[in-house]
Amino acid sequence: MKSRVEHASAPATRYDVVTAVWGEEFVTLFLDFCIPNQLSPGNLAALPPGSRYRIFTTATDARRLRDSSRLDEVRHVLPVDIVELDLTEADAQTKRPSNTHKRMIACHRRAAADAAGDERALIYLAPDFVLGEGTIAGLVRIHAAGARAVLTANLRLMRAEFVSAHAALGTRALAPRALVGLAMRHLHPWTRSLVADAASTSDNPTSVYWPVLSRGEIEGLLVRTFYLHPMLVDPVLRTAMPGGPIDSHYVRDCVPDVAQCYVVDDSDELVIFELSPTGRAISNERSGLGVSPLRLAGVAARCNGHQLSHWQQPIRLHAGDFDQRWTAAERDSSALARRVERYRPFGSLVVTAFSLLKWSRQRRAAYGRTYRRVRGYVWDIRKALQRTVSDARHLPKELRPPLTSKQISRAAKLVVHRAAKGGRVSVKRLRRRVGLL
Repeated sequence: MKSRVEHASAPATRYDVVTAVWGEEFVTLFLDFCIPNQLSPGNLAALPPGSRYRIFTTATDARRLRDSSRLDEVRHVLPVDIVELDLTEADAQTKRPSNTHKRMIACHRRAAADAAGDERALIYLAPDFVLGEGTIAGLVRIHAAGARAVLTANLRLMRAEFVSAHAALGTRALAPRALVGLAMRHLHPWTRSLVADAASTSDNPTSVYWPVLSRGEIEGLLVRTFYLHPMLVDPVLRTAMPGGPIDSHYVRDCVPDVAQCYVVDDSDELVIFELSPTGRAISNERSGLGVSPLRLAGVAARCNGHQLSHWQQPIRLHAGDFDQRWTAAERDSSALARRVERYRPFGSLVVTAFSLLKWSRQRRAAYGRTYRRVRGYVWDIRKALQRTVSDARHLPKELRPPLTSKQISRAAKLVVHRAAKGGRVSVKRLRRRVGLL
């Protein structure tokens, strides 16, 4: 700890706005929607002199970005750097084509390394973010008050539907309450699956949302989450680089003191949403009666101290004033937070137990497919034998087969039945050992 204090950096006075973007889908959204959204007095125009706008992309997309008139509008406010990276190297590390996470990590590492030399703070934007008016001005204000990291809950919205509705109101950023009100009508299915009492929810929940209703419609959400997006990071330890997604352990490594991390808990202060295609699956879903406290405890077992502290802080996204509905939502969220805290010491065991259950279901499903396939073969054989017997009836009696098709297929059906029964017994024994039945 002593060495960390000795090498702590001074607060930055300039900012790098960082966006990593590639591919037709995201470049189009970024240029046509996100850039006009950011060009407002309370966003890019609120940055101090010496700041810059940096875009990390591929060589193919860099040409389109350089030729875009949209970026000329940004250049009137800030210098724009378009940084070409060979992102195929990130794909080669996993031997998978177009690994989005590895590419994003490579861009963020380069951005953090470049900013470290000039002692700049970083504002991490994504090419599918929509900002409320005053968001970047709020980040600068909170940073100036002493925070070295500013973290936000960026909920997902249905991209096409939201962009269409927003276009009817103009292209520039909306006031926070107006943006939240519009967003609540276009929540992504993934966001809805994390509502506390959702019928279908994630098998790896990192957040829980409590809706505040008005005439049956969602007016706001109270959020508890383990994973927040670091919108602004001014590293205390500038040698710490992202080793994974920046919402994982990066903030803990570069800002070790959690007291210097500011969680935005009221959307009136600033608000951001993320735009995703409606049909995009974010994680595996399961049926159940709401988000499971046990599964949340399993997530908590893999979190660091910073993330556990984030979970304890409720975040309010609202389009109206606070009233007794918010008090009730906070009471319910506090009750769940206490349950998760009680289960958290057993989180690793819970993860193991759910992994075994998942494995057993996969085995059972695979065995079920095999059973149905074999049963289909038996049925085909039986039909073929029936046709053969039917044809044999026209033969002389001494040439007819001594057994019927039913008698011949009975032995095969008995073998399949015994194998299926043995598989079911094995699954039951495994569950008993896990101790969850």
